[in-house]
Amino acid sequence: MFDKESHPLTELSFLQQREQWKTEDIHVNDFQLEIAGHPVMETWEEPYMKKLAEIATTNGGRVLEVGFGLGIAASYIQNNSINEHHIIEANNQVFERMESFAKSAKCPTFLYSGFWEEISSNFEDEFFDGILFDTYPITFDELHTARFSFFSEAYRLLKVGGVFTHYSGELEFTDEYVKCLRQAGFKKFSGQSVLVNPPSDCLYWRSNQIMASIIIKN
Repeated sequence: MFDKESHPLTELSFLQQREQWKTEDIHVNDFQLEIAGHPVMETWEEPYMKKLAEIATTNGGRVLEVGFGLGIAASYIQNNSINEHHIIEANNQVFERMESFAKSAKCPTFLYSGFWEEISSNFEDEFFDGILFDTYPITFDELHTARFSFFSEAYRLLKVGGVFTHYSGELEFTDEYVKCLRQAGFKKFSGQSVLVNPPSDCLYWRSNQIMASIIIKN
C-alpha cells in the first residue's frame, strides 16, 4: 500500500519533473518493467491483472485502459468480448511496445501517447463501458494521491452502469478511499480479494492478497 511516510518506494529517487517520464529509458526482463529505477510492473501481478481485465470488460463495448506496463492486462482485455480497446500510455518506449501489441490485436485498438490528463478530456462524457486504470506514481507527491486522482474523470467518462477498476494498492476499502469515491460521484462499489505471490523484496506490495475494486456508475 502506498504510504508516503513508510513505504519502501520512498527510498528510491523520484523525478523532479513529470515530463521526464516520457523520455526515460525502460528496462524489461522476464520479471519486471523498470523506468527511472522504479519497478513499474512485475509479472507476479498477472492473476490480479487478469481479474481487473475481467471487471473492466464486464459490459463489453468500449473499454479504456490507462497505463500499458508489460501489457498483461491489455492481453486479457483483448481476450474478452469487447468492441473497442483504447489505451493511454505516457512513456515513449513503452508506447512503442504497445504499437507492436496493437498490430496483432483481436479488436479495434486505439493508442494515445501522453499522460491521461492530456488525453482523456478529448473523450466525450459517458464514452466508455469500462475503464481499467493502472498508472505509476511518477513524482514523490503522487505516491499517495495517484490512486485517487482519476476518480472524477472516470465517473465522467463512464456510461451509466459502466464499470471502473484500478490498481488499488489496498486490502480493503479504507475511509479515505471511500470518501474519494463518493466525492467523485460513485455510490456503488465492492471488492474481491485476489491471491498473488510477490517476491519478498518487492518494493510496492508485500501481502499475498490484493483487492480488485468493482466500481459502478449508477
